Amino acid sequence: MSNVAFDTCFGKYPFEKISQTFLDDPALPFAHVLPKEIIAQTFQKYDGLFGGTFYNTVFVLWVFLLQTLSDGKSRSCSAAVGRIAAFCHATGKRMPNSDTGNYCRAREKLSIDALHELVVLVAKNTETLAPAGWLWKGKHHAKLVDGFTATMPDTPKNQARFPQHGKQPQGCGFPIMRVCVVLSLATAMVIDAALAAYQGKETGESALLRQMFPAFEKGDIAVFDR
Repeated sequence: MSNVAFDTCFGKYPFEKISQTFLDDPALPFAHVLPKEIIAQTFQKYDGLFGGTFYNTVFVLWVFLLQTLSDGKSRSCSAAVGRIAAFCHATGKRMPNSDTGNYCRAREKLSIDALHELVVLVAKNTETLAPAGWLWKGKHHAKLVDGFTATMPDTPKNQARFPQHGKQPQGCGFPIMRVCVVLSLATAMVIDAALAAYQGKETGESALLRQMFPAFEKGDIAVFDR
């Protein structure tokens, strides 16, 4: 692996500096990474394409991605609406009002299946473009497999799909989700991810990994712990 790739993975160029290049862009910078044509084509495939002057699928996805990279007040829905307004002003378009309700409702309409496919697509395209110096022995793509758990808000909908730990009294715990991901050692991107309840049949990391076998190509090196 080249020194640049190694330093990027281990902190010389921290994630904050990389994300800041997106946040400081006065336009909607993810347009360069995810062209609107690709977004429209993918969401249409899952019958999840919706229109609107300001809160259409494309605008909402670009701004939502920026929102996930932000922190503090810049992560608020008001800031997200402000980014759309700034983009409209810069391009001479009519601007939306400051009400965040329309944006929040539009964000809820984003198709999970379409988002998953876009994650896989972007990671695969980036992996294809990785220079040989970033690969193991100049030709093998090393892909890391790991799992973890996450808690989420204690809502009836979350409890129904991701029940809390069995040893916790009802009403005293939070829904727990198990996640297994495949990461690229060359690009540090998530190549694929699978989600499941914390416990139950086919919810272990091995079972989730089987769902992501298409993430591996002939000649890849899979790296994971016991």
